[in-house]
Order: sequence, then structure tokens, then C-alpha cells
Amino acid sequence: MKHFIKVSITVYVFSMFVWSIWSYLQVVDLFNLNPEREWLGSICYLPHGSRVLMVCFFGYYAIPALYLAEITGPALIDPLGYVDGWNYGAVGSLIAVAIAVELVKWSRIAPGKFSLFKPVSFKNYKYLFLVIVISALLNGVLANLIVSLVNSSVIVDVSTVFRFTIGDIIGACTLVAALWIIFTTLVDTRLIVSPEEE
Repeated sequence: MKHFIKVSITVYVFSMFVWSIWSYLQVVDLFNLNPEREWLGSICYLPHGSRVLMVCFFGYYAIPALYLAEITGPALIDPLGYVDGWNYGAVGSLIAVAIAVELVKWSRIAPGKFSLFKPVSFKNYKYLFLVIVISALLNGVLANLIVSLVNSSVIVDVSTVFRFTIGDIIGACTLVAALWIIFTTLVDTRLIVSPEEE
């Protein structure tokens, strides 16, 4: 129980931090990707990276806190930027990540036997990237399908699914790259000690 509480707090704080950074970048629109604000969404959706990293490294203990962040992130940071029914669509997003992790484990690409509760080893980044791509594809379909079933004003089309998929892949890869740069810099400057050196 103590482990679950620590994981939940860590996951929630990290996810809300990512939500706040993404929301700021979305409002600023540094690269002018959506100048007329003609569609909702992001071509660099950082919160998907948070979903993938937290499920891959903390397992299914992370899902309740991730769901809480999926609900409170939009509610606290950008309440007008999300359509009605997004709370249900967030379930589809988390299911997409869980399915992607299990597909990687089931296919025996990642080391270890198939188990819903056994952590996946992602020391090699290609497995992490594979989960990012599979979950982005599934999320583009699942989240939009669920939201369209709940909210009749939302229509799912190929361009929306494609935009979700691309945004999730770019956002997750951006977050992973940023964390990799930050932590390798901290290790190189000896501000933190790498576990291999201990």
C-alpha cells in the first residue's frame, strides 16, 4: 500500500507538471502550427508521453493517478479546451497504453514472461518507442471513438485520428528526448550519480 501511494503521488505530480508545460506551449503556439485555432488538439501532445512513461516504468499502479491527472489536468489548466465526454475518452487513452505495453510483452520483444502485473524492461529505447507508436495508433481510434459515442457533436474522421496519432508520437518522443537530455546532463555534471557507477 505504501508503494502504491508513493507511485500515485509521483505519477500525479509528474503528469500535472507535464500537463502545465504542454498547456503553456499550446497557448503560446511557438511554431504557429494552429494559427486560426480551427481545431482542438495538439501536434505535439506531451501528456501522451507521460502516460507511456508512467505505465512502462511504474506498471499498472500508475493508472489511477494517471486517470486523475487526465481529469484534473484539463479541468484545472484548460477547462474550455476539451469537449464534453473527454473523461470517458481518457479511459480509452489509458487502455491504449496498457494494450500497447501488453502487446510488446506478449510478442516477447521485451524480455520477460507475459504478466499483467510484471514490470516491463525498457532499458533499450526501441521497446519504449514501439509502445509509443502502438499506443498512439490505438489512442487515435479509441479515444475519438469513445468521445464520439458519448458526445454526438463530435464526428470521428480519418484526419482527426491521424492528427491524434502524429501528435501523440511527436509529443511522447519530445518528452522522452527532453528527459534523456536532462538526466544525462545531470549525470555528466555529477549532480546526480548514475546507478551503474555505484
